[in-house]
Amino acid sequence: MTRSETITHLATALAKAQAEMPVAVFDATNPFLKSKYASLGAVIQASRPILAKHKLSLVQFPISDANGIGVESILAHESGEFVAERIVIPLTEEKGKSKVQSAGSTLTYLRRYSWASILGMYSDEDSDGSSPVQAFTPKPATALPPPPIHKHSNN
Repeated sequence: MTRSETITHLATALAKAQAEMPVAVFDATNPFLKSKYASLGAVIQASRPILAKHKLSLVQFPISDANGIGVESILAHESGEFVAERIVIPLTEEKGKSKVQSAGSTLTYLRRYSWASILGMYSDEDSDGSSPVQAFTPKPATALPPPPIHKHSNN
């Protein structure tokens, strides 16, 4: 992550914006997993008025490097403070799509996740994994053996 020298104003404004941020409407369904999620448009629509109210902006740029394609997201405050992060993943081909169409799908997917992530928004009903995430159940605590007793000799 890159950021301005200070983020005091940005952090304060983001905290206020997050307190007011509505839940993005789950307006799309994953055709394979049948889980619902908020589309990129729904995430942007839910957040943009709140960002503007608190003098924040979020911009995203498509990027690429030797490892693949991705998105750079920059959250900025009117003070000039900013935080930015990049995500790059390998470009994979999707059945029935050209390489350009696959790139477009990948960029939209990364934009949606990055936008929601940088703002701390919830945008999925379920993970995109094929199996449900199992809840963490801690094991009962076991008693630790007492520490060894060291006797000091007075030589």
